[in-house]
Amino acid sequence: MLNTNALHNALNILISLSALLVAILLASGCTQLATGALECSQSSISPMITAYAIAGLGALKILVNIGRDGLSGLIKPQPSVQK
Repeated sequence: MLNTNALHNALNILISLSALLVAILLASGCTQLATGALECSQSSISPMITAYAIAGLGALKILVNIGRDGLSGLIKPQPSVQK
């Protein structure tokens, strides 16, 4: 059986790493405009790749939650962890 908790945690890590990729974009030549948009004509990495990665990982995480707990599981309180 699929360990959805491990998958959920792996997705959390990947989402955090994608935030690191945004930081790398800024460090590699992208600048953030006053509107909040990234201007990356001097960067070798496209911000569109980062945006797709973040959106895809977030959507996958939600789908894992729905598959594990059903649609109502997205809003129900989670039980406390048993030690």
